[in-house]
Amino acid sequence: MNYQLLLLAAAVTAISSCNKSEEQAKGTPPAPAPTFEEKIAAGPESAAKEVVILQDQLAEVMESITDAASAEKAIVKLGPIAEKFAKVGKVAMAMDKNISPETDAKLKEMLKPSQARLTAANEKAMPVFTQNPELAKKLQEAMMKMQPKP
Repeated sequence: MNYQLLLLAAAVTAISSCNKSEEQAKGTPPAPAPTFEEKIAAGPESAAKEVVILQDQLAEVMESITDAASAEKAIVKLGPIAEKFAKVGKVAMAMDKNISPETDAKLKEMLKPSQARLTAANEKAMPVFTQNPELAKKLQEAMMKMQPKP
């Protein structure tokens, strides 16, 4: 039995080593992925791509709201998303001064699908918040954290 496990482990190791790149095989580690902050600072298009991701994450959270209990859970999930929105908002305000009308139009076009999804998700979730003023207040507090900090 131990012999079979040893053979299985050897096979898995052999297969996984076949998938390594030449650099990895030589021992050179792959370059680290850029951080969120690096991505949003890379330029308007890169920042817009991150906004699309954030809007989709926010829409997913809002789409999960069906009642007061799911709204409570959703509000908790908004914290990390709100922090990233605040960071990208601060960077975007600085970039706005240097964006051409053509780039601005391109960025707005990039954002349309995720904005439409987010709008639909918010409209679907809104009845839960209108029926629960305390939850509405908590949602508003969570959303306020998305404001860029000076």
